[in-house]
Amino acid sequence: MKAKSLWYTKPRTVEVRDVEVGSPGPHEVLVKVAACGVCTWDLFIFSGGFQEYREFPFYFGHEGVGTIEAVGEGVSRVAVGDRVALRESAVIGANGRGHMAELALQSENEVIPLPKDGRVDELWMIEPVACCVNAVDLSRIQAGARVALVGCGFMGSIILQLLAMQPVSEIAVLELRPELLAYARSVTGAPITVYDLGEKPDFTKLRGTFDVVIETAAVEAAFTTANALTRKGGTLVIFSWQHHPFTFDFGDWHVRGITVLNASPAAAPDFTRCFHQSAALMAAGRVDLGPLVTHVARPEAAQPLYEHGIAKTDGYIKGVIRWV
Repeated sequence: MKAKSLWYTKPRTVEVRDVEVGSPGPHEVLVKVAACGVCTWDLFIFSGGFQEYREFPFYFGHEGVGTIEAVGEGVSRVAVGDRVALRESAVIGANGRGHMAELALQSENEVIPLPKDGRVDELWMIEPVACCVNAVDLSRIQAGARVALVGCGFMGSIILQLLAMQPVSEIAVLELRPELLAYARSVTGAPITVYDLGEKPDFTKLRGTFDVVIETAAVEAAFTTANALTRKGGTLVIFSWQHHPFTFDFGDWHVRGITVLNASPAAAPDFTRCFHQSAALMAAGRVDLGPLVTHVARPEAAQPLYEHGIAKTDGYIKGVIRWV
């Protein structure tokens, strides 16, 4: 059957096209996608930066939420009409598998049941929360720790919500954008100090004083700052995906005895479990995407949303494409 989908056709251009989506096979489900988040990865693809891995045109999307439309033989975990979050496809650009479309095929083990609680679908994007849950779990934060968060964008703000639940003695947030600084100052549950990088604060007394530092900004300057803040014997958590190489002296980590953790979902012992953990936290209201989803558009109006996402204009924090 045919379904509308949002294709990357060339750098800085998206286009609605039809795609053929088959019927679910054994242990597969067909999901009617209601909404799909625009990830930083999507923006990277949109910018043209993904071309060494996948040539244009193709469609993708991996933050889908929707409803089971049909089930294949042997499916027992979910049923038609169930609301679910979707895990990412293993093959980028595979027809029928991307979430930036009206319909998506998934294994029944790749969908996570969600409550029908009246909240709009974009507030149930599990995938980004699962990435953040994985990062905090891997960080092994101990009671009383001093924690620094370098970068408080959409993902950093979710991590901040999770950190605020931890028995930490202090959370320092370093950010530049006014809307993100305002959000960080609104979070409660732990002692949080917010540093406006636009004011060029003096970090002399903070260098080497944090037990755990999580870097989410994906720029070299943020990496360098995060490394400098980590105490001797502390833990540096690299959450962001640095798309460009840069020079660094790894001897510094050796001399200071720094534990460096890669918080990629690929490093998760069980990333599907992170989805279930996230669903429970969101159902309980402990993680709330409401203040962070700033731009929602139909696929026909996706182009300006992506442009705002690239430029971080119009107060952009997180964009979502709505299919229903």
